[in-house]
Amino acid sequence: MKKLLSAAAVAATLALVASPSLADEVVRENRSVDARVTKVKLGGIVDLVLRQGNTPSLVVSGDRRYVQRITTSQRGDTLEIGTESFNTRNNDVHEKLRAELTVPNLSAFTSHGVGASTVTGFTGNAIEVALDGAGSVTVNSNYRNVDARLGGVGGLTFNGIRADRVDLSLRGAGRISVSGESKLLRAKLAGVGSLEAQGLRAESVDLDMNGLGGATVYASRAADVDLNGMGSATVYGNPASRNVSANGMGKVSWK
Repeated sequence: MKKLLSAAAVAATLALVASPSLADEVVRENRSVDARVTKVKLGGIVDLVLRQGNTPSLVVSGDRRYVQRITTSQRGDTLEIGTESFNTRNNDVHEKLRAELTVPNLSAFTSHGVGASTVTGFTGNAIEVALDGAGSVTVNSNYRNVDARLGGVGGLTFNGIRADRVDLSLRGAGRISVSGESKLLRAKLAGVGSLEAQGLRAESVDLDMNGLGGATVYASRAADVDLNGMGSATVYGNPASRNVSANGMGKVSWK
């Protein structure tokens, strides 16, 4: 956790000290990628825009002096994007680096670096999403089964999903936000942060809280809430079936 916070601080410092007088022109560079890619791993200090499209493409951009430090490597169905280490001595600074990736299908996305990512336009049976670095991941896509983990520091957002099952895990520090519809929402919160899922119209909710922070969920039919930490939960939807086990310091509110 300390390493993640330190990386985030370095990125923020670099952004603050960057000066237009030091920056070179922004350039765009095409990198190789093919349609086999269904899994993406993002590291380093780079923002990513990931879109669905029939024709695969990968374009990286940034300050001419630093864009070549963006690393890309495809092994079978997995594409890894990252950055080489930066020497920040003697006012050696860099502008924001960016990658734009288009692939036909996506089954897994992991961010373990520092930056902001958006995932847009995909549909499918199942997706695995993990934020293990420091930054944010925003998903604007629809899958029947969603597995998402926040193990780092930052924000994980799903907008307007239509799912049968949504499984969420928070072990880091930050916020998970979900909106849309799902038959089942299962969430395990063991970190320091919050779950904002009142915008997800779920039929059934299974909520397990062992950490610090709060949760808001919506259940139209049934809610099973297990509180063992210091956080509290608010359940919207007035479900007829309610099962609560409270062994910690938190409480459950019904609305």
